[in-house]
Amino acid sequence: MRKLTVEMSTDPAHPVRLKIEEALAHLANDLQTKPETRERVEAIKEQLLDNQSVSLWLDALWQRGREAIIKAARNPDAVMAGKLGEVLKSMGGTLEKDRRIRAAINQFARRAVVGMAASYGGSIVKLVSETIRGWDAQTVTNRLEAAVGRDLQYIRINGTLVGGLVGLVLYAMDKL
Repeated sequence: MRKLTVEMSTDPAHPVRLKIEEALAHLANDLQTKPETRERVEAIKEQLLDNQSVSLWLDALWQRGREAIIKAARNPDAVMAGKLGEVLKSMGGTLEKDRRIRAAINQFARRAVVGMAASYGGSIVKLVSETIRGWDAQTVTNRLEAAVGRDLQYIRINGTLVGGLVGLVLYAMDKL
């Protein structure tokens, strides 16, 4: 079997390879044009997803893939080495050159974010609100200082001066 697979992968005119390519082309056409083919494929997919062994295998495959991606992401040299690096560089080059692909990806991302906000917006607001509600004054101050930086001192001084001036004007208006 391995010998056949190697022969098929190296010979574009291999008869078995041609037969498989022809069958795949017919399947692709039938999926686009015949609802009964789509229904059959959908039923097979559902049966596979309902099978506990397949589900466990997919979960394990996902976990291994996820761990590999995380491990590679933590090592920038490894990410850019080998086939993955080549693919990433090629994708980056294509994105730089092709405005239509960038627009399509941006449109997809916007739709995905809007869909997620519509579906999970309330949960996200609740999570953020509960998280912030649990912070003490020092934590809030530290987070603001980290986000705003050195400008926070100027904001504090300006707020104090403006607040004092508004208070003085209100006091003067009250006395007049």
